[in-house]
Amino acid sequence: MDLRHVFKCMISVSELGRGQASKVIQAIEETGNPYIIVKNNKPQAVILSIDDYSDLLRARELLTSMQSYASAGPAPLAEPFSMADLALSDAEVDIFLADTETYLGADGNSD
Repeated sequence: MDLRHVFKCMISVSELGRGQASKVIQAIEETGNPYIIVKNNKPQAVILSIDDYSDLLRARELLTSMQSYASAGPAPLAEPFSMADLALSDAEVDIFLADTETYLGADGNSD
């Protein structure tokens, strides 16, 4: 990621409190880029679109469900199962695969 882009999407708590909140929200709506809120020169929070937030919540829920399933071990399926039964969007599958690669590493092992 280009660091210039990151710096353009940062705002201090004091600037946010001085009437810049509406401008930040408008910029997020227009560009889709989240803003990092800085306090005492340290990142403290992120403002992102409601769609991005919803996507993150769904991805977290999906990952939690998959981790629970994996820790319980394989169970016999009562009826034939296909990936279509999960009704996952392509974006959700991409998020899961990226998280799995991060956790397992490129070689597929968690060691």
